[in-house]
Amino acid sequence: MHTLFDFITHIKGIEYIVSVTFIAGYILYWEALKPKPFKAVITDGKNDLDFMRKSDYKTIIKNIVSAPFIGLAYIATLPFVFMFALGSAALNSLFGIAGKNASFGWRPTEAYLTGKKKEEAEKKKNENK
Repeated sequence: MHTLFDFITHIKGIEYIVSVTFIAGYILYWEALKPKPFKAVITDGKNDLDFMRKSDYKTIIKNIVSAPFIGLAYIATLPFVFMFALGSAALNSLFGIAGKNASFGWRPTEAYLTGKKKEEAEKKKNENK
């Protein structure tokens, strides 16, 4: 870790891992506190199996066959999402060169970490002179 970007990226990665772990732990804890833990999960699983037993094989095969295509559609949309992210980063860079700010989201954890507040104060001092 040599730069601020590396540090923030590392911290965000750890933050996501910790948050997902705590959310999963909370769900397990919440289920364990119920009078009949995991009853809803077991009931839903049994309902799914009953549906599969009652329905004809065409429906089951249609669901099994459609799953890879749904995954393929998801994978097919990933390049478009990547292009959007790349385009928004390029647009933000162009606005940065032009001296404008094109922030598409509010990130309170990143506020003034790059010294923007000091830079703005210096710019105001230079403009007043």
